[in-house]
Amino acid sequence: MHISQHADQRMNQRGISRRLVEFTLRHGRVEGDRHVLDRSESRRIIEALTEELRLAKRILDKGGVAVVQGDHDTVITTYNVDVPMRGRGRRDVAPSTDTAGSGQPSPSQEVRHV
Repeated sequence: MHISQHADQRMNQRGISRRLVEFTLRHGRVEGDRHVLDRSESRRIIEALTEELRLAKRILDKGGVAVVQGDHDTVITTYNVDVPMRGRGRRDVAPSTDTAGSGQPSPSQEVRHV
């Protein structure tokens, strides 16, 4: 984004940072040649972001969530990422080797089958 000298002067005079300008361009409504983000729209954004934050915290508490999606946006299955499941994802991952180059997995990299 290029900011004209005039806009830079006005931003400095009015205490409007570049980040506020970028945020307004992203979230403000378009009225002709300007983007406007008023108090009521700011409140709506805060409510939406608060809900997004709440959901992100729930996912963090669960250790992550995975969603497998098929054709036509059909959700096939979901699972918690941190919960070990037998064989899940093992087919696609080549075994890691130690850094010494012996070709054998190091004790910390050995796969345990439960």
